[in-house]
Amino acid sequence: MPKQSQLEDNSLESLPGVGKVTKTKLQSIGISRITDLLLYLPNQLIDKTNISNINEINNGEKCLFIGVINKIFYTRGLYKNLIFTILVQSTNLQVKFIHKTIMYKNFKVGDKVRIFGVIYIQSSKKIMIHPEIELIENDSNLEQIVPYYNTRRQISQKKIRKLIRFVLDYLHLKNSKDIFDSNTLKLFDIPNHLDALENCHFPSSNSYDDAVKIFDRSRKRFVLEEIISRNLRIDEMKQNVKRKLSYQFNYDKHDVERFIESLPFKLTTSQSRAVDLVCDDLVGEFASSRLIQGDVGSGKTIVSAIVAYATYISGLQTAFLAPTELLVDQHYEYIKNLFNRKNIRVASLKGSMSTKIKNDTIKRLENGSIDIIIGTHSLLNSSILFKKLGLCIIDEQHKFGINQRSSLVKNRDPSDMSPHIIYMSATPIPRSLALVLYQGLDYTTIKDMPKGRKHVITERIDPNSRSVMYSKIEEHLIEGKQIFWVCPVINISDSSELESIYSVNEVVSKIFKDYSIAVLHGQLEDKVQADTIKKFRDGKINILVCTTMIEVGVDVPNATCIVIEDSNRFGLSQLHQLRGRVGRSSYQGHCFLAHKEQLNENSVIRLNSLVTHSSGFKVAEEDLLIRGSGDYFGSRQSGHLSNFKLATLQDFIINVDIIKNLQDRISSLSDITRAQLLKRWRNEEEESLKL
Repeated sequence: MPKQSQLEDNSLESLPGVGKVTKTKLQSIGISRITDLLLYLPNQLIDKTNISNINEINNGEKCLFIGVINKIFYTRGLYKNLIFTILVQSTNLQVKFIHKTIMYKNFKVGDKVRIFGVIYIQSSKKIMIHPEIELIENDSNLEQIVPYYNTRRQISQKKIRKLIRFVLDYLHLKNSKDIFDSNTLKLFDIPNHLDALENCHFPSSNSYDDAVKIFDRSRKRFVLEEIISRNLRIDEMKQNVKRKLSYQFNYDKHDVERFIESLPFKLTTSQSRAVDLVCDDLVGEFASSRLIQGDVGSGKTIVSAIVAYATYISGLQTAFLAPTELLVDQHYEYIKNLFNRKNIRVASLKGSMSTKIKNDTIKRLENGSIDIIIGTHSLLNSSILFKKLGLCIIDEQHKFGINQRSSLVKNRDPSDMSPHIIYMSATPIPRSLALVLYQGLDYTTIKDMPKGRKHVITERIDPNSRSVMYSKIEEHLIEGKQIFWVCPVINISDSSELESIYSVNEVVSKIFKDYSIAVLHGQLEDKVQADTIKKFRDGKINILVCTTMIEVGVDVPNATCIVIEDSNRFGLSQLHQLRGRVGRSSYQGHCFLAHKEQLNENSVIRLNSLVTHSSGFKVAEEDLLIRGSGDYFGSRQSGHLSNFKLATLQDFIINVDIIKNLQDRISSLSDITRAQLLKRWRNEEEESLKL
């Protein structure tokens, strides 16, 4: 125990073994306070009750072994790799640690170890890459059910558990009081605070199934805490916005109608309704907040552009926030071309711009010589001011945290006025769930598609069907159309993703040797990425082999075909988003869902729902009926949302009935409990909190 009578929440260094280096590593994974450490719950519990038979395993399986290190080898080069050869059941197992090797430096030949991870079989070799490895000093003290933390290899599992154990022991001695009363605990069927932390971090059951049940019930406690805290923040934010007057929007509705009539296409019924609803918001006394949710390609951007036009003719500015520079570039070109016959000054602001261009743009924003600014996170800088900010549009809003979104609209011009806010999302979510997720926002959906669009033909492609797929792709290429070829992001290491892309590129280049083929991924320089996208848009590249970075922000009407390798690895939402990259014109689009291995029944049902249904909303509804647990969102989307440290979309689905009725419970919480929840789940530095 520390000598001080109290731990300061903001003082990680007060924990044993935490110096500047460890503190920095903890902060890099989102742990800035001791409270953050306690709430950094395990991703999963690992069942270490059954040792795998190395002679009966299959490629790609998760395995548990005990063995002895008989060789240690470091590769040469600036970024060294560490390779162990471990004797497991008379078989040599190769264990690789790529780049981040320092945490394994104390292992030596002759050490007995326990290893858990995914095994890869290559010819006669059995390989594990970045498994969990622990030194066995006393067999009787081996834990059978072990929590696993996603520390991104910044800090060892042993280290983070040791720190959590220290804090929990401290809290037990302090006899910390629960913020919830016994009635609340009973109503939600959740344990008290300290018991829940113990159950999550240090499961005591010897039965894996029992431990998981106890873990899920305990984790539920913190999920509900966070959701309640988030609702409290939203209520506060909404009240603050409502207390501020918005600018007076003075524009002739006939002027907006004439602009809509001048468009080279007719708005759909849903688009027209969305425009009417938002324009009604603009004439209100107070600033509004509205979510516009639409399927891929449903035309959300034109709706926001029309509202930006109404803002312009009212003498006010519009800020358009997008999550990536690719999306900023796309919106900038689209909106600039849309208003090319109007005297509307459109500009963009990106991190990759030169300091001179940035400063000039910022100056023009403040003096009012920019009407519409489109930017990335750069727009969130509090030093950027506007002359009269009337409207904020936030695209792919789920990619920004609540605090990020609120910072865009807080004190950004000389007045006390607050801008209207439009949030846009292209992730179709069933209405019953969306109303819970987006509580506090007015909610509008765009469901019908622009006239002339054809449904994308979607097919499952197993290894035996690839030759047929290649022939169909050839037909698209002969017609002068273009192809996206998407490779999965493999999380073993950064280099694995590139190996996957380049190996696919090698195969594709041999099959389609008469065509121009290029590679695109996030580790390329920004300029190379931008040049590659431009060449693809200009038709100079026929096939683009890429990662999922093209999921949002790449609109190439001439691209009519997309191949998604290892499609069973993706969530249905992401697959639907990727499918939406094609079929964005009157040309027929094709989507090939390729997979290598024999699929299990659930995977077949899930992929077939994409084959059958073209509507993202319908796919979402179908998947909730089929799965019930939210696998629609996939491993990436069911991970931490930008707005949350812990709760996932899957948690919302599982607890949707409880969450729907949370507001009554929230209204009965005491001011002290509210304050404690807000401090516990805050997302930015505040005053020091006593534990």
